[in-house]
Amino acid sequence: MTQTLTADRHSLHWLPNALTVARILSIPLIVYGILAFSFGWEGPLARLWLIGGVFIAAVFTDFLDGYLARRWNVTSSFGRMIDPIADKLLVAGCLIAFMIASQGSWLFLIPGLAIIGRDILVSGAREHAALSARAMPPTKLAKWKTACEMLAIAALLVWAFGSSYLAIDTSIPSIGANAKLIGLVLLWLAAALSVYTGQLYVRAAVKD
Repeated sequence: MTQTLTADRHSLHWLPNALTVARILSIPLIVYGILAFSFGWEGPLARLWLIGGVFIAAVFTDFLDGYLARRWNVTSSFGRMIDPIADKLLVAGCLIAFMIASQGSWLFLIPGLAIIGRDILVSGAREHAALSARAMPPTKLAKWKTACEMLAIAALLVWAFGSSYLAIDTSIPSIGANAKLIGLVLLWLAAALSVYTGQLYVRAAVKD
């Protein structure tokens, strides 16, 4: 989220936007890792967890880019536009990959489609509100929804990348299954929050 053009702007004024763009560029690698699991790819363990690390770094940049932009007073319209787009692309890419990895299981399909559909609908509602000069700032529940999404994806990555390897250690054979259960609970919670907050945004956008 960056860039107010001032004579004394910070020397790293470009960094927040660069972090946001890097988050977008990381999405194909994360999606590839999830899909590789679904097709039975048996790559080196270090490579699989590297992809998981990329996801963690991508989530961290979501906090860091906004923090730096505000701290350095380098916010811009481009940053405000691209930051939520990066978040939605990251979530949608991962959810679609998990839907494929689960072979279309309803446990993944229903919450995944609810979250993606909500984000598309809210984007349209925001555009309509902007044309009507209405502000639609994120609600606290919407922020909790995002947190649940990211935690769900992180847990499901443990299931996807770790279950086949963790099962080698007979002392912890259930880690993959537990990670899947936790991930699904968080995913369904995020879906419920998505539906609830989504209808609030739409009602606010079309209110006379």
